[in-house]
Amino acid sequence: MFKTPITILGGMVLVAVIGLSPLGGPAFAADKGLRQPIFLLCPRDTGQSAWSLFFTVDDNDHSKVLSLGLEKLIKQNSKDSSYGEVVAAQHDPNVKRELITELAAKDFAALQLDVNKDDALHVSLTRQADASMELMISMRVSMSGRFTIGGKEAQAKRDLVVYYDPIRTLWLVKAKTLHDYLDVKIADAPGRVMSGLLFPVTGTGIYVVVGVFDNGDGVMLMDRTEVVSGN
Repeated sequence: MFKTPITILGGMVLVAVIGLSPLGGPAFAADKGLRQPIFLLCPRDTGQSAWSLFFTVDDNDHSKVLSLGLEKLIKQNSKDSSYGEVVAAQHDPNVKRELITELAAKDFAALQLDVNKDDALHVSLTRQADASMELMISMRVSMSGRFTIGGKEAQAKRDLVVYYDPIRTLWLVKAKTLHDYLDVKIADAPGRVMSGLLFPVTGTGIYVVVGVFDNGDGVMLMDRTEVVSGN
C-alpha cells in the first residue's frame, strides 16, 4: 500500500511528495551534445533503480533535440532517500547511471523508444505545429495491464506535452489535460510542469501511480488496490 499522506480536495486526490528539489538543472555533457533530463519514473522501494527520460540536445542550441534516451539511475529510489533527492540525482552527472536505450530525433515520427524485456515500457513523441511534442508513455503494471499517458487510448484523460522554455533553455513536460484515478478532471493541471511519476512496486506488479508536479504536489493517477482486493 502507498503510505504517502493524501489530501482529498473537491474530489481531486493530492499527494504530499516530501523533499522535492528544484526541477530543471543544467544540461551536462554527453558523448555528442548535452544530456538534459526531462521526466522521471521513480520506484518507491529500497534497492530499486529509477528510470530517467532525457533529451540529448545541441551544445550551442538547446532547443535542437538530437535524441530521446532512457537511462537507469543505479539504486536511486524514493524509499532509500526521497523523491526530491532522486530528481536531484537525475540532474547530477556524477550519479552512477546506465543507458538502457536511445532513439534518434530523426526517427521520432516513425519509431518509439522501447524496453522490450517484459514489454516494460514504450515511449513516443509526436511533433506539434508549435514545436512542442505530445508525449506517450505506456508502462506495464501487471501481467496484462498497462498504465498509459497520451496516445489514442489515454490522451483525453492524461495528456502531457514536452515543450522548450527559452528563458531557462530547458525542455520541460507540462500537463494539457489530467484526470485523477477517480476520473475527476484536475482543473488547475493545464500548464503545470510535471517532473515524473512515483510508484511502489510489489512482487505482483504496480498498483498505484502518482504524477508529481514541479512544486512537489502529486495526484493519484492510478489505484488498482480496490479492484484487486475486490472492494
